[in-house]
Amino acid sequence: MPYWGAEVVESLRERYQRASCRVTVTHIKFNHTPTSLTADAFNIRVNANEEVLVPEWKLGLRAPEDSKAAYAIEETTNRVVTIQCRFTISPKTTTRARVKAAGGGLLGRIDPIEVTFVNGVSRDTSHGGDPEYVEIPLRHRSFKSIDRQDVSWVWYYRCPCDRCWRSIPQTTRHRIYVTLRAPPEPWSQTIPHNYPWTWALDYAIDSAATRGLTDEKTAATRIVQHVYGEPLAYDIWHGAPKYYSSGMFEISAWLGGFTNGPIVNCYDCASAVTTFGNVVGARLQYNFHQPFGYLEPVFPIGRGECNNPFYGTAPPPYNVPLVAQNDPGRTRFGNHAYAKTVADQNDFDACMKALAKPFGLIDILLIILVLLGIANWSTRRQLFQRMGWLVDLPQPAYQNAVLDAALGPPTGVPVGQSLDLSP
Repeated sequence: MPYWGAEVVESLRERYQRASCRVTVTHIKFNHTPTSLTADAFNIRVNANEEVLVPEWKLGLRAPEDSKAAYAIEETTNRVVTIQCRFTISPKTTTRARVKAAGGGLLGRIDPIEVTFVNGVSRDTSHGGDPEYVEIPLRHRSFKSIDRQDVSWVWYYRCPCDRCWRSIPQTTRHRIYVTLRAPPEPWSQTIPHNYPWTWALDYAIDSAATRGLTDEKTAATRIVQHVYGEPLAYDIWHGAPKYYSSGMFEISAWLGGFTNGPIVNCYDCASAVTTFGNVVGARLQYNFHQPFGYLEPVFPIGRGECNNPFYGTAPPPYNVPLVAQNDPGRTRFGNHAYAKTVADQNDFDACMKALAKPFGLIDILLIILVLLGIANWSTRRQLFQRMGWLVDLPQPAYQNAVLDAALGPPTGVPVGQSLDLSP
């Protein structure tokens, strides 16, 4: 029979002895101060009809998607970010215990804290909120890039007379979103319907593959590429919008499986790029340009090469996508819409692609740099633009890529317009 020293025996005795108290986690608030987002999560909702209620987690919730919160990198950088938790203890005569949590993913583990209890419920008067909630700093959080991560905390407690930590039965699970900054228009932190939707965050982060990105230009490019790749096609008959009306983007119809149909125009694409780019903090603005002009051969969304965009209603022989440059029946864009970056007014357009440049040595070098992971945005932008993507283009370069200058320069200028979400 092996000999166990006194220290081992004492450790086992402490581990398996009956606890002198029992602690339970009952609620967790991530967005505990709705009027601020520098020290906690920001205001979000699920969609037009479903809110994200605070506290975001309560006893009985098991799936991470039932407990959602979102944080903005820019606003929380170099700030103390906290959550607020409510605990109960039995017997109710116990007035204090220590609590900690392991795991947490990008939220990080929670260091041991002393919790005070009054009549069996936690109490913390150090903050201005509900005193039953204990404010806990997230000292080990890691908000580095756009992200959507399902995280879990395994909770532990220690009674006043105990030497060992004991497991709290509840493992809390949460879905955490991280954006570059607080989402700008059409999103809002003061208008409840326009709180950033988690439906939109799922689309922009997961579907459009922006997870892990740290800059707005790359994020906006991914959004352009995803929107352009949707099962949609340009309206070659009337150029009419189906998801945009009077300054409003019909986001529910878009995210609900394109319930307004697969035919779209530039207003729809510009609205989608602006809305989904901004929900991750890319800072884009919807722009309207009138008059616009005749197109170079381009690839409208869902269509083949085209310089005659309304060939669906043109009489023969102009009812084809490509016509001669000076054909009198050639159609044009009377106006156009696309997104611009707020910072430098460069253009991002998912309504069409330009013709790709002939493949050559420069493209091979650019691809190698990208594959090696050493390409900066300037290099990647050059590759994207050579492939025909209309991303991060100054206005003259954008117009040169899509407008047929031989038929006269455009006489209109782009004008930024407000964008809202359809009720």
